[in-house]
Amino acid sequence: MTETLTVVLAPDPDAASLAGAMVADACLAWRLPGLLHPARRVLAELVRNAVEHAGTEARVTITRRGDGLCLAVSDGDSRLPRLLAPAPVRRGRPLDERGLGLQVVQAEATGWGARPTPTGKVVWALLRDLEPS
Repeated sequence: MTETLTVVLAPDPDAASLAGAMVADACLAWRLPGLLHPARRVLAELVRNAVEHAGTEARVTITRRGDGLCLAVSDGDSRLPRLLAPAPVRRGRPLDERGLGLQVVQAEATGWGARPTPTGKVVWALLRDLEPS
């Protein structure tokens, strides 16, 4: 397995699951088991956002960086994501859980960000294995 994996995914509800399986396989092959679950959660969220908000193909790139990973998702929408504060809980009303995806990314990743590209944007996250094997 190389040090970088790339796949282009259709804007399909199964895309996040496919990306999660890909990063899990990479973590096992690259002997980064401590990143398997956090990387799956982060990458699935980035891909879910691309599918839901961009509705275009998403290019997923997973790169090993020492004891860590760089996860990147490029799509065809130039609008940059933003971290939202959770909605307040209101008595007698259902919880509004929308907008919490980047909260997951923020909690799991060492760092994350987004930048525009000529054809849309790329959203990235860095994860470090704090307990390398």
